[in-house]
Amino acid sequence: MNKYSYTFIVLTISLFFTDCGKKTKEPTPDSNITSEENTSDDIIIKDPYKDISTNQFYELEESLESIQKQIDELKIRVTEYDYDPQGINYTEKLKQLIDKPPPAHKIILKNNTVIEGTIVKDLINSIMVITDVGQLNIDKKDIELIEDFILPVPDIVFIGNGGEQVFEDHYIFTGRVLNQGQRRGDFVRIIYQLWAENTEIINSDSIFIAGKEIMYKSGITTDTSLGSNQSAYFELQVDITNDVPISYITREIRWELYD
Repeated sequence: MNKYSYTFIVLTISLFFTDCGKKTKEPTPDSNITSEENTSDDIIIKDPYKDISTNQFYELEESLESIQKQIDELKIRVTEYDYDPQGINYTEKLKQLIDKPPPAHKIILKNNTVIEGTIVKDLINSIMVITDVGQLNIDKKDIELIEDFILPVPDIVFIGNGGEQVFEDHYIFTGRVLNQGQRRGDFVRIIYQLWAENTEIINSDSIFIAGKEIMYKSGITTDTSLGSNQSAYFELQVDITNDVPISYITREIRWELYD
């Protein structure tokens, strides 16, 4: 073998191995799948929280705390709304305020203090007064003046049941009335009413009493007034018919107040 033949053979063998090396470096389907799997594994492992900000967790925790705080405040409000002490009877307190009478006296002390209340006891050296703040005992030596809040009024009542006479076409009613109040009653009138069984009124009539004659400030003179602790006689006739039987009879007294 000459020198040139040897050189040709060496070059040929070198080129053959060079081509084989290039072919083995080309990707195969299996190698592509493996490469893709490796790439996918790398993405899953390396980037699960890459785009999530950690601040979101803090914001969510603060929001939950705010909601819980609002719920607690709401519970407190509901508890306060439902609170109703069992020891307080508001109905009874309201009834006491309605039934409580107004003060009857105005007491002026020597030091210009004014006390409003009702005198319940008049003792030798003191008086007992019921006020809005409770019971007070006041020495008479400290009192300058006592005034009445409640003006005296008439209180006219029947004395006994009176008389009743039945006739064919009328009734005659007689009796006496008494003014047990502290003021004169004017134009005192006695009224009788006759009723049927079905609460239908059959007839009614009235009469003024024969009292003491007086003259009012207007100049009018009348004898139908009844002073305090005075009594008067009356006689009244009420007509009837036989069409409807009388079931019961009522009577009443009315009066006016004039100066």
